[in-house]
Amino acid sequence: MSAESTEYDEQYYQANGQADDRPALRWYTRLVRRYTAGGPYLDFGCGTGHLVRRLSALGPAAGFEISEYSARTARANAPGSTVTTDVAELADGAFGVLTAIHVLEHLDDEVASETLRTWRRILRPGGYALVVMPDPAGRGRRLAGQAWMGFADPTHINLKPHVQWREFLTDHGFVVEREGTDGLWDVPYGRLPKLLDAARYAVPAFAQFLSGRLVLPAGSGESSVFVIRRPADD
Repeated sequence: MSAESTEYDEQYYQANGQADDRPALRWYTRLVRRYTAGGPYLDFGCGTGHLVRRLSALGPAAGFEISEYSARTARANAPGSTVTTDVAELADGAFGVLTAIHVLEHLDDEVASETLRTWRRILRPGGYALVVMPDPAGRGRRLAGQAWMGFADPTHINLKPHVQWREFLTDHGFVVEREGTDGLWDVPYGRLPKLLDAARYAVPAFAQFLSGRLVLPAGSGESSVFVIRRPADD
């Protein structure tokens, strides 16, 4: 995985609102607990470390980051968890579960392929990954138009629709166990006041969040969400 690590500095996280803990990380943690088979856990592209901290409540958890700023911040936010910036330090078959929340859209296909090969190496046979990326073919994009959140980050260089990401993951040897979306949450989508707009669009996403499950169908929200597995006989 190669990129300019200086892109993901303090200013980047403050601009995208992801420097701090946020409710979505609670939902991702519940998905990991419900749909995977146990750790150790790795948050690949761990940002400022709040998901690493949440995963550590389930079992041993570590983080990987290309940004020295992110890794340093993650170590402070997830004390007791190892956070590395060197992919070579991630041992073969060391993890039962990997999370990659909004990582692949930052990588071109060549680097994304290299990254998936790394995942297969570091996951144990039968190990799982929870993968999330923006869906440019989703309803959120259609409602928001050019103001869609996926277009707001200039480091989003690989915005594939859900069906293409599914093919990309399976072409690299993963089995898709479950797939769906996070729903519509980036309100307002129209001219209604924010609370009324949320009542119109965001109720299914809120219900899914409360359930701790992945039930909304792919294409009906903002992002693609996949639970994938390295084959046990791999």
